[in-house]
Amino acid sequence: MKNINKYIIAIAAMLMMTSCYDGIDPITEVDPGPDLEDPTAELISPNGNVLIPFTDTEVDLDIEVLVEDDIEIDNVTVILDGNTIRTFESFLDYRIFMETFQYENLQLGSHNLIVNVTDTSGKTASDDLTFTLDNTYLPSVEGETFYIPFFEGLYTELISESEPIVVGTPDIVSGGYSGNTYKGATDSYLTFPIDGLFGEDSFSATFWYKVNSTPDRAGILVVGNDTPENRNQGFRLFREGSETQQTIKANIGIGSADSWNDGGVIDVTAGKWVHIALTVSATESKIYFNGVEQLSATLSSSIDWTDCSKITIGSGGETFNYWGHLSDLSEIDELRLYNKALSQAEIEAMQ
Repeated sequence: MKNINKYIIAIAAMLMMTSCYDGIDPITEVDPGPDLEDPTAELISPNGNVLIPFTDTEVDLDIEVLVEDDIEIDNVTVILDGNTIRTFESFLDYRIFMETFQYENLQLGSHNLIVNVTDTSGKTASDDLTFTLDNTYLPSVEGETFYIPFFEGLYTELISESEPIVVGTPDIVSGGYSGNTYKGATDSYLTFPIDGLFGEDSFSATFWYKVNSTPDRAGILVVGNDTPENRNQGFRLFREGSETQQTIKANIGIGSADSWNDGGVIDVTAGKWVHIALTVSATESKIYFNGVEQLSATLSSSIDWTDCSKITIGSGGETFNYWGHLSDLSEIDELRLYNKALSQAEIEAMQ
């Protein structure tokens, strides 16, 4: 009886399988026809020059290729600077092939990338791109003319790719707001020429600052001329105060007189980085801490740059060393200058 039941179940299963194929044509091979068209090859990525952060000197490059043929792809090769870096000979879809992969540690400079395809009839196609891998700094805000990040022990200004005159023994140390930072020293500062840095009647300066209250006063950023104790040209951003509080102030030369902005107070005991911005338009100066306006001062005339030729960083320097405004032992990071008066929204975006 058991054997009879098994036979019945087996026959029923066979009948069910047969019924599943009722109405379905069997699979038959279709002749693809003659191979009439050339294959196509396309480099999807990169599609132009590649820009990487200025702090980097190499990149893991993403490469994407697309290959198509009317009948069947035989092989695909990718060549970088004359060397084959990938070969593909097995394809899930014989007519369309898309692949993304990385080439590691590509160095700065000019490079040539080629993708070649051959179909099964021997027809070929290729696509190539000559591109540059570059880490040149691009200004982050319209009007930015000057930027020193103080990274890797360098005082290099990245927009002009120029070096300062270094006076004394300032230093670049770790622990900055972003990586390394400038740290002042006694009788020490940097100077750069100011050609092309400022607008005719407006400018801005921004930087991150960790104040050292010793000495109790110092110059921070100064542009002046050679006239002794003259404040009618250029500008002076400086600090004055005590061991616990330091006031950031600005003095703007307007030709026949000067204008004072008494700024705001930094709590020295907090030991925190503060983002400082000084903006000067044709009619007023403003000082901001962390994007918040501290004080504005009206200018009766626009700033006068007569006979001003250089900016001093980290000291009163040669033109503002009186009243004790000598070298600043504080830390300065991410220093930028602009040829316009920044808006508060632009400054807030830097926080």
